[in-house]
Amino acid sequence: MGAVFRIGINWKAPGGRQRPSLADRRWSLAAQDPTSRLRCGSLEACDRARIPYRLWAAEGNTRALVVLLHGAFDYSAAFDEMGPHLAQRGYTAIAFDQRGFGGTVSRGRWRGKARMVRDVAEVAAFLRGRYGESLPLFVIGESMGAAVAVLATAQYPGLNVAGLVLAAPGALAGMIRRTIVAALLRALRWTAPVGAVVCERLSGRELTAAAAIRLLVDPLILRMVRPNLMFGLGGLAQDAVDEAPAVHVPTLTMAGTKDDFVRIGCMKQLYRRFAGPKEWATFEGGPHLLLHWQHGDRVVARAIDWMERRMQLSTQAQGDGAKTDLRYARISAMTARRPE
Repeated sequence: MGAVFRIGINWKAPGGRQRPSLADRRWSLAAQDPTSRLRCGSLEACDRARIPYRLWAAEGNTRALVVLLHGAFDYSAAFDEMGPHLAQRGYTAIAFDQRGFGGTVSRGRWRGKARMVRDVAEVAAFLRGRYGESLPLFVIGESMGAAVAVLATAQYPGLNVAGLVLAAPGALAGMIRRTIVAALLRALRWTAPVGAVVCERLSGRELTAAAAIRLLVDPLILRMVRPNLMFGLGGLAQDAVDEAPAVHVPTLTMAGTKDDFVRIGCMKQLYRRFAGPKEWATFEGGPHLLLHWQHGDRVVARAIDWMERRMQLSTQAQGDGAKTDLRYARISAMTARRPE
C-alpha cells in the first residue's frame, strides 16, 4: 500500500472549517458528460443544513429508486460512472455528500453516525416525494457508505428498503481487533489533539482512468482527517456489525480479494449476521474501491442483475398474493350463494 498512498501526521493542522471554494465545486462538475442526465442541487435536512446531491434520472419511466452512499474521504461524485448505467436501466439514482465530506458545511469534522443515518432517511423521503412512494427503493453503499446503509436499514425499518447492495462494506469485527484499533485511535487523539492524519493517493493503476484522475486531483476529496473523524469511522464500522441482525431486508455483499483496507473476514462476519435473504460475491483481484476498479463494470453488472432479480421476485410474490385473494373472493362468493 506504500506505493499507492502517502500517509503521515500533520501535528498542527490548519484550524477552521475545510469548506470548498466555488472554484473547487466548479472543477468537480467540469468533466461531466452532458449526455449523462446528471442533475445537481442541494436539499435542506431537518437541522436546516444544505446537503449537496447528484441525481441521475431514469431514461423513460422510473422502475425503481436508488440511494447511493459514498465511502470515507469521498463525496457524491464517486458515482459519476455508475449513475448513468443505473439511469439506462430505468433506475433513478441520487448520491449525496455525507456529513463531514464533499461540499457539506461540516467538511472535515465528525457529525456523528445518528446524523448520517438520519440523512439517509431524509434523502430517501426526498426522492420518493418526487418520483413516487410505491416504487421499490434500493440502497447502494461503498465502504463507509455501506456501513451507514446497514445502520439506516436497521434503525429505520419504515424506509421499506427493497434491498441493500454493499461494496466492500466498512466492518470491524472481533474483540481483539476492535481493542487494538480503538487503542491506536485514542493514542492518535492524545498525541495529536490539534493535528490530522494526511492520506494522499499517489497511484490509481488499479482504477478506471476517470476514477484515478478524480481521486488524485479532485479538490473535494478529503486528504487530511482529524483524529475525532477517524475515531468516528472506527465506531461506525463496529456498529454496522453489531446492528446487522436487525437488517431483515435482502442484501448483496461484494468484496475484492485484494482489499487492503477492510479484512474480508470482517466483511464475512457482517454478512453472516444479516437476518434477511443474503448473497455473497467475491471478485478475484478486486481492490477496496470495487466500484472504481478497472473491471468495475462486472461489479456494477452484478449489482444491477441482483436488483432486477429482487424486483422480479417481488412482482411474482405480489402476483401470487393477488391470485390467492381472487381465489378467496370466489370461494366467499360461492359460499354466500348457497341456500340455507
